[in-house]
Amino acid sequence: MIARYATALLAAILVTLALFWLMQYLIIGQTAKLDESARVKLIDFVRLQRDTQTETKERKPPDRPPPPETPPEPPKMSADPTAAPSGNAVNIDPGALNTGLDIAGPGAMAVADAEAIPLFRMAPQYPERAASRGIEGYVVMEFTINETGGVENIKVIEANPPGYFERSAVKAMEKWKYKPKIVDGKPVKRHGVQNKLTFELQK
Repeated sequence: MIARYATALLAAILVTLALFWLMQYLIIGQTAKLDESARVKLIDFVRLQRDTQTETKERKPPDRPPPPETPPEPPKMSADPTAAPSGNAVNIDPGALNTGLDIAGPGAMAVADAEAIPLFRMAPQYPERAASRGIEGYVVMEFTINETGGVENIKVIEANPPGYFERSAVKAMEKWKYKPKIVDGKPVKRHGVQNKLTFELQK
């Protein structure tokens, strides 16, 4: 019985020593491999600082020409009160308006009769619906010039094509101004005045 215990104890001691030796061997081998891999993969960066010099350039403003002795006159601009506000053209036919002066009596300074004379005729705007579809046309309008030179009783006589330009034409004609018709020295109404407005797209 004692011999069996002794044999087991001796075997346990040998196994323990063998395990310790194996663990020490593994630790030493791994350390050597780590040291070798670290030595191979280690890279030493050396950063060199270069001397830099900032170059500065002096810029001189360009020589300005001397001012003229007398400044040039600004260009003269003239505004056409009948110009169309939009980019498309609207032609206005002056219609049957005859102007004239009748002087009563030879050499006498009598009061003159005169027909209505246009003072301001605003061109209508080209309708966007017609412009987007490339539609052109015309409108024939009839109206009355009252005693103050305003336009009233505006009617559409003809429109081609219908339904596109009538509203724009009426809206513009409401702002037209005339020198009223004079009969016996007094302003009177001028009925049945007609105008043709042609709407054309710029090519």
